[in-house]
Amino acid sequence: MRALTLAILLLISVLGASRAAADDIVPSARVSSAVLVREGPSTDTAILGRLRPGDSARLVGEVSGWYRIELPDGTQGYVSKAWTLEIGGTPPGEALTGAPYKVHVIDVGTGLAIFVEGRDFALLYDAGSQDDLHDGDENRVVAYIEAVRPGLARIDHLILSHPHKDHLQLMPDVFRRFEVGHVWESGRINKTDGYCHFLKAAMAEPGVQYHDAIAANATRTVTFSGSGCNGMVSVRESAMMDAAPVALGAGARMQFLYRDPRNYADPNGNSVVVRLDLGNRRILLAGDAEGGERELPATPPQSNSIEARLLACCAADIKSDVLVVGHHGSLTSSRRAFLDAVGASIYAISSGPYPYKRVRLPDPEIVTELEGRGEVFRTDRDDLYRIEDESRSCELNPRKIGSDADETPGGCNNILIEIGPSGTMRASYSTVAD
Repeated sequence: MRALTLAILLLISVLGASRAAADDIVPSARVSSAVLVREGPSTDTAILGRLRPGDSARLVGEVSGWYRIELPDGTQGYVSKAWTLEIGGTPPGEALTGAPYKVHVIDVGTGLAIFVEGRDFALLYDAGSQDDLHDGDENRVVAYIEAVRPGLARIDHLILSHPHKDHLQLMPDVFRRFEVGHVWESGRINKTDGYCHFLKAAMAEPGVQYHDAIAANATRTVTFSGSGCNGMVSVRESAMMDAAPVALGAGARMQFLYRDPRNYADPNGNSVVVRLDLGNRRILLAGDAEGGERELPATPPQSNSIEARLLACCAADIKSDVLVVGHHGSLTSSRRAFLDAVGASIYAISSGPYPYKRVRLPDPEIVTELEGRGEVFRTDRDDLYRIEDESRSCELNPRKIGSDADETPGGCNNILIEIGPSGTMRASYSTVAD
C-alpha cells in the first residue's frame, strides 16, 4: 500500500513539477537544525537527507506545499515549502555584475553603513551618521545602493548593530525606498527619536520578519516620549536571533556571534557582531564592539568587553579574511589579542570628522597596528580635516554620491571589497557616481 501511495505521489509531482529552473532552495531563517529531504512530497515518505542552515540545493520542480530539489551529491527529493525559501532568478534590472559577492562600506561621514550583495540577496548592516544627515532623495545610503544596484527593489536582511544615531539615523528612508524582508537587532531599547523612527518604520513594513535576542514569536510594547517621535510601538517578534547560521543565498550565510539585549549603560555593549560567509571567504562586521577603555592595542581586552567574550567563547569563529573595524578605529577596540584571532588581511575603517568625546577617529595607534597586518582602507581619506586642501576635499567634491559639493562629509571614499568565484579578493575605493 505504501508503495502504491508513493507511486501516486511521484506521478502527481512529475506532472506538476516540470520547471526549467536555475534557482536554489535554502532553509528559511527559522530553521535551527535542518530541513528533512524526503523521498516524496509527503511526511509519510522516507528521509533521504538533510538541508542544513547555510546549505543550498538546486530547484528541480515543485508541487503543492513541496519543492523538488537535487542535493550536491545528485540525490533528488522533496522539502517542505513551510521551512525553505527559493532564491535566485534575479528579476530584470537587479542583476549583480562582476564578482559573485561585493561588500560596500559606504562613506556616510561619521558613522557606519555596509551594503552586501550577492547574485540572489542584498543585505544592509547599519545606516547612520553623526553629520551626513541628508534624507529623502538625498539620503546617502539610498543614493549609493541605487547607483551600484539600479532597480534593486528588496533588501533581504537589514541589521542594526546597536541603537546609536551614527548607526541608525539614515534607516527610515531605506524602509521607504526598499522592501525589507528581515530586520535583525539585539532588542536593546534606546529612548531616542532616531530609534523610535527606526522601530516604527520596521513595524510598519508589510510582511517583515523582525528578530531580536529577547524572545521568539511574541509581542512587546515600547513607549517613546520624545519631541520628534513618540507614542507606543507594538513590536512583533518572529524567530529569535540566535547562534544558528542564517542562509543568505547560494553559497552565502551569516552567523550572529554576539547578541545581547541587556540594558548596558552604553549601547555599544549591545553591538551585534556578525560574520558573513561569502563563498570560502569570511567577513567580520564588528559594529561598535569594544575591548575596554581607551588603551593601546597591546593592552588585553577587559574581561567584560565584547572582544574578551568573543575570545573566550568562540575564538575560532571570529577568524576572518576581512574586518570592518570596531568603533570607527577607536582605542576602545581592536585589541591585539582580538586582531590576532581574527587574522584578517583587509581592514575597513568607517569614520569622519565628528569627535567622539572630543576625539576624532580613527586613533593613529589603531591605524598603525592595522597597517602592520594588512591593507587598510578609510572612508575619511579625503575629508577636509585630513587633507587640509579645500579644493580637493570631499566636502566640496562636485561628483560624490548623493548631494554634491554640500560642504558636509560623506559620499566620496566608498570602500568596495569584491570576492571572485574562486575566492580571490580585491579591495579598492569605489569609483561609482550618481
